[in-house]
Amino acid sequence: MNNRQAGRGEAIKIRQAVESDEQVVLDLWRLLLQFYRKEAGDETLRHTFRYAVNHPGQIIIYLAYIDGCAVGSISLHLGHYSTWNDYWYGHVEDLIVVPEFRRRGVAYRLLKQIEETARQLGLGRVELLVLNENLHARKIYEQFGYTTDSVVYELPICGASNIRKEC
Repeated sequence: MNNRQAGRGEAIKIRQAVESDEQVVLDLWRLLLQFYRKEAGDETLRHTFRYAVNHPGQIIIYLAYIDGCAVGSISLHLGHYSTWNDYWYGHVEDLIVVPEFRRRGVAYRLLKQIEETARQLGLGRVELLVLNENLHARKIYEQFGYTTDSVVYELPICGASNIRKEC
C-alpha cells in the first residue's frame, strides 16, 4: 500500500516534528490523554516535546498530514539495549489519530514510518505497550505483525513529577 489509502485518494504525508509543531503535537497528545483518562500539565507536555525535538537521537516524533491538516502522531524512543540479544531496540509511544480521520490508513502509515526508521537505525526490534481493553489498537498492532508473550508490571518511583507516591 502506498501513501494513498485505497478508495479515498487522500495523500497521507508523514514527517518528523520540528520545534514549530509544538502546539499541533500538544493538541494530539491531549487527545491521547483524554482517551486514556489521564492528566498531564501543559508545562510537562511542553517540556517533553521540547526535549524530544532537541534530542532526536533519543526520541523521534512523527506527524501525519492529510490535505495539510495534522491528523496523527507517533513517537519512537531510542536507546534501549537488549543484554541477551546484543542489540539496540526502540519503544513506540503516543500513537494517536484524530477520530474523524481514523480508518483511513493513518495509523498504518505512522507504524510503517516507525518500522522504516528502526531499520535505518539498525534496531533489532521495536516494542510498544497497549491497554488490554484497547481491542481496536491491539488488532491493528497484531495485523501489522506485533506479537506479545509478556505481561508488563510498573513500579512508580518517587521523585517523578506526575507520580503521587510518598517517599
